[in-house]
Amino acid sequence: MSSMILHRGPDDEGFYESEWFSAAFRRLKIIDLSEKAHQPMFDFSGDYLIVFNGEIYNYLELRKELISAGFSFKSDSDTETLLNSYLHWGEACLSKFCGMFAFLIADLKKRKIFFARDQLGIKPLHIYDDGDRIVFASEMKSLIPLGGLEPDWSSLNEYLVFRSLPGANTLVKNMRRLLPGHSGTYSKGNLRISQYFSLAETMRTNKNISFSEACAETEAALEESVKFHMRSDVELGVQLSGGVDSSLISAIASKTSPRRLHSFSISFDDPALDESEYQKRVSERYGTIHHDYRMDEALFVSLLDHAVWSYEEPLNDPNSVCTLHLALKSKEYITVMLSGEGADESFLGYARFNPISVAILARRNFLFKHALLRKSLLKFWPMKKGRDIFKVSAYRPSLYSLTYADLNLLDGLLSGDGSCMSYRNEIADLAANILDEAILQDEVCDLPQWFYRADKMGMAASLEFRVPFCTEKLFRLANSFPYEIRVAGGERKAVLKKIAEKYIDKDQIYRKKIGFGTPVESWMRGRGPYRELFDDTINSNSFKERHFLNHRHFQTAYDADKSGIYKEGNSAFLWTYFNVELWYRSFFEDAGRGKQAAVRD
Repeated sequence: MSSMILHRGPDDEGFYESEWFSAAFRRLKIIDLSEKAHQPMFDFSGDYLIVFNGEIYNYLELRKELISAGFSFKSDSDTETLLNSYLHWGEACLSKFCGMFAFLIADLKKRKIFFARDQLGIKPLHIYDDGDRIVFASEMKSLIPLGGLEPDWSSLNEYLVFRSLPGANTLVKNMRRLLPGHSGTYSKGNLRISQYFSLAETMRTNKNISFSEACAETEAALEESVKFHMRSDVELGVQLSGGVDSSLISAIASKTSPRRLHSFSISFDDPALDESEYQKRVSERYGTIHHDYRMDEALFVSLLDHAVWSYEEPLNDPNSVCTLHLALKSKEYITVMLSGEGADESFLGYARFNPISVAILARRNFLFKHALLRKSLLKFWPMKKGRDIFKVSAYRPSLYSLTYADLNLLDGLLSGDGSCMSYRNEIADLAANILDEAILQDEVCDLPQWFYRADKMGMAASLEFRVPFCTEKLFRLANSFPYEIRVAGGERKAVLKKIAEKYIDKDQIYRKKIGFGTPVESWMRGRGPYRELFDDTINSNSFKERHFLNHRHFQTAYDADKSGIYKEGNSAFLWTYFNVELWYRSFFEDAGRGKQAAVRD
């Protein structure tokens, strides 16, 4: 089981076994490179054991506090700080941590386990419970050597629509995720899980703050966060896309670092996706050693299988393949990478949050909530134009603004039944209004897939991605700002853009947002290796015989694509069906077993 995740920690391994509890750990050395930081780690008494994946960025401050309280330390690691924090504060220690973490602490005398995952869910923690045993794991593939893994298709439609599963459900039977901001205990056969942090509870608007005050508070919090995230005993770099978020991180990190930083980017030949000019500007201004890696269609296809195996679920976005390539290449120079993830979600950077889109969202929400009116309009509306909006407004608009799928095709799959989206609906129900619904969908239901991408693709290359925008403090701060401040003057992400004026050229800040796009759409229209692989896959006998797929629905989208009626603007149903097949082959057929054998050899 440990060998299955060798990539997560090639520097060291450790084991503990007893009649009731066993632990294995793979270590990627980042803080305290000595053997004193070996895991599983014990406290001085030998009664407590910890296995910990992640980083506690404020460990130095907590260490001082613990020493003042009488604790001694045998290492300089954040792992020991975490363990002693639990011994001192108990479960309340979670409120002390600024970091990304998934950990398990065993009380070996009382035979009790405490486990937790960070507030935002940056680091993963899977729980497998088949009735005979409970296994906690960073990656699901650790369970393959036990045998008996089976797919669970109850959440398949949610994946097909959204490309991700944000809640506890996975596509593997008996496997669930511990939700972000949750912790639990296991003792005497009883597993209990509870929530200790909720993003919904941070949606408390401070109406008295001014735009300039919001900018000042955000800049101070961001500078503090970057400083914390740069704590490392190994080489560190920055992911530089050329956008506002990564450029801000690069600028602040470069000013903070005592040495010249490496910066890394992915670029394409497609001029619509190329940001190399802006990457070069930031790199030259702040003196980074810049590395630009080109991604073409053939390289993308060659990495696709590796990406699916690493991601452990059908891929979310094509850019996950690009992230894997970036991580594999960057590992030649660094072990830790700062990334700009999370700023769009907390400071409202997406087009769906501009004033016009928010107004449209409100109108659709009105139709959604007034079913009789919606059905009457659909029945009696005299013109063809406009009928679609009454049809698709049967689906909660705050949820479905996150999908790239055509809403009429979506309706063809769900037939008006959105009950499979229970977790997304639960999150929406926590909001006071439609705008907060949409924000929580972004922060709670969409952001996890980008954390998942960073963790799984980074660790596939034995590289740690860190996300300075993603701290409890920064999200709590951003969610306290009124919409009129976050989108001041109709400018999305206005607070961060104003701060960025100190660090980046204005024409770079206020240009059209590109994002981390991948030219899959143009590859689909061509006759190159991607289209060839796609056609070979979906025309294979194995794909056609998958009983769990809605072949009629897929064929509707595929036929529309071939006739030129339908084009996927990013990655929707053609991508998700394609990736379900790739994933199923990888994990449940010969390919998965072959990879297991290869790892063991």
